[in-house]
Amino acid sequence: MFAIALQNRCLTAVLAITAAALALPGIALAEPYSQAPVTEYTQLPKFCWGQYNDQLQGEEFWFRGCGVGANHYCEGLLDLWRSKKTKDPGRKKLLLMSAKRDTKYTLYWLEREKAQGTCSITAHIEATMREIDLQYQIYHIK
Repeated sequence: MFAIALQNRCLTAVLAITAAALALPGIALAEPYSQAPVTEYTQLPKFCWGQYNDQLQGEEFWFRGCGVGANHYCEGLLDLWRSKKTKDPGRKKLLLMSAKRDTKYTLYWLEREKAQGTCSITAHIEATMREIDLQYQIYHIK
């Protein structure tokens, strides 16, 4: 009798811990593609918002015709935005380097898949690359 009661308490404890873990932010079963606070991702163009919030399903919250590499672009934009907000030179450099890596990756895949003409945000991506290159010059990043 004691063994059954102990077994039931253990099972109850495991179920309670599992339920609590699933209720924590970031451990949901259906996660958005990328993670960022709403106060940050809403600073990005609307076509990035759907990547951070699965509830946003409208066409205005996504880009179209860009191929498989474009999913990195909004992460790069977010790092560019963060680099502008920080006063720490080391962090600024790391964020700019990350922004450049993600933007170059996106441009590489646009070219590889010949999607420059079909991607709804090609001009935006190219302008961002020019802005990042300018930031590299301003902050003497090699």
